[in-house]
Parts: sequence; structure tokens; C-alpha cells
Amino acid sequence: MPPCRIALERRSTSNSRNPPRFSGAFALTIFDKVFNRDRSEGPLVLSTHEAFAAVAITAIAADGNVTDEEANRTALSLATLAAFRNQHLDEMGRVLDRVADLVQQRGASEVLKAVKATLSQGQAESAYFLAADLTLADGSFGVGERQFLQNLKDTLGIADAMALKIVEVVVIKNRS
Repeated sequence: MPPCRIALERRSTSNSRNPPRFSGAFALTIFDKVFNRDRSEGPLVLSTHEAFAAVAITAIAADGNVTDEEANRTALSLATLAAFRNQHLDEMGRVLDRVADLVQQRGASEVLKAVKATLSQGQAESAYFLAADLTLADGSFGVGERQFLQNLKDTLGIADAMALKIVEVVVIKNRS
């Protein structure tokens, strides 16, 4: 999976109601290096925020290409989840950056296994909805994206009937 680093920034400092915009930059700040422990080895434990961010990042990278539009849509989609309801945009950006590092260091498969260990079944279904929405939103649904959703369904333990319902709702949501 190609590296996927997302840095979140505000469009305007005067109005925090503006939707977030990603810069696509891939640099850690000095504070991230100081305050984030090295998680490249040992058991991987994610917070709920990190688990949802991991699903989002791996979903938008499933086709091997991350566009600015996909990165922006990721932040907007995460912001609508109950888990991120009171999250400041700057903190969301830091979570996305940390998770992008983890995916790059540990691989999507290992990170998604940690997602399964973190989320309840209901949260896993919400995460699957998030992934389906992000992969289907651009109107194209290639082999890589299909395989990703199948693997994610299996990894998260989503029942076939539930996965079908979720994808049907996402298709309806994204109709033009």
C-alpha cells in the first residue's frame, strides 16, 4: 500500500465552521516526535479515534491513489461520526497523521486487526459504512476497492447480510 500521509489544516483561522482541508504534507511536527511513542514494534493498541481514522485512511488508499478530494472527504466524514463529535480539527489532523504513520510502518492488515480489537460490533459496522462511503463516493469502484471492502468485512467480522445492507444504503446515498 502506498504511503498515505494526511495533514489537516483550517481554511480560515477566523471561522472554525469552515470544513477542514488536507494539505497532503507528510512531516511530523517536533511535538509529535516528542509526545508520540514509537509504535513500530510490539502489540498495536488503538484508540477509538485511531481505529476509525485507520479504516478511513486504508479505504481512500485502496485504489492506490489518494486525491485531495478524497482526503478532504475523509475529514468531513470522520467529523460526522459520534466518536469525533467533540474533536477539534487540529487534533483530528494529528490522529490522521499518527494513523498514516502506523499504516506505513506496520501495514494495513496489522492495523486493521487492531481496529477489530478496538471497536464494538456496532462501531465496526459504522466503520464499514465509513469505508464503503469513502470508496464509493467518487463514482468508481475498482477491483482494489472491492477487494478492500471484502477484506475489511472479513477482518471486522461484519455479517454478509449487514455488509450488503450497508453497501446498498451507501449506493443510494451517493447517487447523482
